[in-house]
Amino acid sequence: MSLFDLNKISIRIEELEAKTMQEGFWNDSKTSGIVLQEMKSLKDKKSKFEKIDNEVKNLIELNDMLLIEEDNELIKELLKNTKTLEVDLEKFEIETLLSR
Repeated sequence: MSLFDLNKISIRIEELEAKTMQEGFWNDSKTSGIVLQEMKSLKDKKSKFEKIDNEVKNLIELNDMLLIEEDNELIKELLKNTKTLEVDLEKFEIETLLSR
């Protein structure tokens, strides 16, 4: 079982967005607040995941460039960005585990 299912999150966001379009939704502030809070939380998670995914892709490209031609500046950049990604990934993992 996966701790993070992007497809499932995307589907849930769509369901919640559809709920906000239903007639009378905004009449119940308590329910609408709960729905909006869940939707915001899921969108934040999705956004963080996509950011990490893009960082991984950028690191792969950087690594591919280094395989073609060694460049000390690119090596430094790769190491720096890898450390940053590691920190971001650890934070994301903790947030994901705590939100279950």
